Amino acid sequence: MNLSRNQLIIIGAVLAVIIIVVVIISGFGRRSTQEKAELVFWGIDDQSAFVEGFADFQSANRGITIDYKKIPEADYEQALVDALAAGNGPDVFMFRSSWLGKHGNKVAPFTEEYMTPSRFADLYPQVAEEDFISSDKIYSIPLYIDTLALYYDRDAFDKKGVALPPKTWTELEKMVSLKGVTAALGGYAPLLENAPDIMLALLFQSGADLNVETKSFIQLSSIPGETALSTFLRFKAPKEDAISGFAGGRINILLGYYSSRSLLKAKNPFLNFGVSPLPQLDPNSPVVVADYYGLSVSSKSANKGAAMNLASFLTSDSTAADKYARGANRPPALRSLIERYSDHNEFGVFVKQALIARSWKSPDISQSNSILNEMIKSVLKGSTKENALLKAESDINRLLYTTNK
Repeated sequence: MNLSRNQLIIIGAVLAVIIIVVVIISGFGRRSTQEKAELVFWGIDDQSAFVEGFADFQSANRGITIDYKKIPEADYEQALVDALAAGNGPDVFMFRSSWLGKHGNKVAPFTEEYMTPSRFADLYPQVAEEDFISSDKIYSIPLYIDTLALYYDRDAFDKKGVALPPKTWTELEKMVSLKGVTAALGGYAPLLENAPDIMLALLFQSGADLNVETKSFIQLSSIPGETALSTFLRFKAPKEDAISGFAGGRINILLGYYSSRSLLKAKNPFLNFGVSPLPQLDPNSPVVVADYYGLSVSSKSANKGAAMNLASFLTSDSTAADKYARGANRPPALRSLIERYSDHNEFGVFVKQALIARSWKSPDISQSNSILNEMIKSVLKGSTKENALLKAESDINRLLYTTNK
């Protein structure tokens, strides 16, 4: 068939449009693969947790290399702060959920190209917004979310005739008084390491005025504050390290995070325990607390675009986030993965609780925890609950004032 010149021109134009459309579609959503950068990445996990995610990212970004460094968690914060101050810190690093008030000035907020507040809210539970977003700026994106739950010794429960774990603090108190169940509560750190977290959960559950949104002065010396402290102190303080006591069968109930699981298994591989949601003051308005890490980009990074690209990919791409959760053995943060793992035999309780977790933006969580710990300790040593709450309120408000002035 012979085609006229005009017909050939028309056909050529159509083919050109088709080629352009195919190129645009195939490249949509991908960052430039031509960018070259050497990224330094610090974290507390084994490199194996990120290997697959790194490989997937680099397959689409061949000009970017990643140098990962693991630092033990006990040394991590100080090592990170020192390196960033000296100007030789990482481009990307794991950022704890409680650090925004203390270390937010060391982080470059994500640009809209890599994450927006509205997309963040669609992808992650509310607690991550409370921890990582301030004034509509995103300082970190969660890698996982761990929540405080109840561990119970199945064998001890069976021997003492307890069929089900408690759903409320009242049920737990009755188990202790009527069934002889031993619970790691009512004490303070270091023997009860999570005492400040448990106290914070009770303050949220009681409706104490923590001013989460405004970060202004809090009120603990109130009826809700006294309810929280009284509930906590109804239980007898442990006389040994709570983890060791539970692993050894001397303590039947322990309140801990998913991360406690590996510690328990290391101490007693044959321990027969179960996990249930954190007890509530009001089951109709459940609240828990969380502790976890996200990924942030250093404000001093010379490769912020590449660093944000990597951090966003590892945390918001469902395949990459799932590979991390399985590789690091941590409860996932993405809503889509929370749904997928809601019935998981290990992650289930923890991931579902992420949806009801709350957070308080303390300017310095280590100081706030110390204040709550001292509040508990002072009552056990003879102070009245009223005076202890008033002093804790004053100390925390002084910390807030010093930070915000």
